[in-house]
Amino acid sequence: MISTPQFSQHRPIMVEQVMELLSGADPTCEPFNHIIVDGTVGGGGHSSIILKALSNQGRLYCFDRDPQALDLSRTVLGDDPRIHFIHDSYSAILKYLDPESVCGILLDLGLSTDQLLPERGFSYMHDAPLDMRFDPRSKLTAYDVVNHYKVEKLREIFFHYGEEPFSPRIARRIANLRLQGALRTTSQLAETVAGVVPERFRMKTLARIFQALRIEVNGEIDHLERGIEACWQALKPGGVFAALSFQSLEDRRLKHFFAAQAKGCICPPRLPVCACGRKPTAKILTPSILRPSPKEIRINPQARSSKLRAARKLG
Repeated sequence: MISTPQFSQHRPIMVEQVMELLSGADPTCEPFNHIIVDGTVGGGGHSSIILKALSNQGRLYCFDRDPQALDLSRTVLGDDPRIHFIHDSYSAILKYLDPESVCGILLDLGLSTDQLLPERGFSYMHDAPLDMRFDPRSKLTAYDVVNHYKVEKLREIFFHYGEEPFSPRIARRIANLRLQGALRTTSQLAETVAGVVPERFRMKTLARIFQALRIEVNGEIDHLERGIEACWQALKPGGVFAALSFQSLEDRRLKHFFAAQAKGCICPPRLPVCACGRKPTAKILTPSILRPSPKEIRINPQARSSKLRAARKLG
């Protein structure tokens, strides 16, 4: 049984499946003897397992936009010359690594338990300033979104990023209340949302609204769309790209990206022979998404919504 680190509250998800997929790289591209990238290192849970399998020649690049996450991962992973910590988004991978130089890439998307510190404003369970930034160098905060975005934009964010059916009602209520004074705290926002939603839907709605704000503040979908393209460019032929997602917005983009890379001929069906000459650049390793086992969900309820996809890059 693979052991997990003790310094982080966040428990890495589907560790065995992740390691099996990364080990499925082409023999000409052995991830544990070359370069592996953990694009969202967080508390270092997955990286600690990867590090145990890494050879003396291997190198592990750990990216994260959150400086607190990097500090925690340094504590978990220790001072090892094989590790490089980078305070940046995985979408900037080509600033630090050459194209086709990486043999294995892992993205563990979403919010880590270690980031749910009350003062950071990610959770509706604690009273805190409306912040929600992964990177404190970023200018946009949840306060800015809630108090300055037009009602139509708020509705759009809540609907598209939170998939919240009560988005119009919530956006209008926020716009009306902020005329009386700015909404400054998570508690004020939570009370505002709860006041216009039927009681049986409140907890799910609050989770969706806070998720939508976090995604907007941190530009998560933009980073994902640019990041998967950049990661694919950085990946060596034969290398494996694996990604864990926790909501449908992320999973759909990963699914469509891998499917597009695995597609060959794109000629119109009416043509008798292929004229485009397009060849697949990927072999999908997860034709059906992988999900955590019932046992893992019992041990770690946060794993419940996770989905794992992976593809191997072809030459």
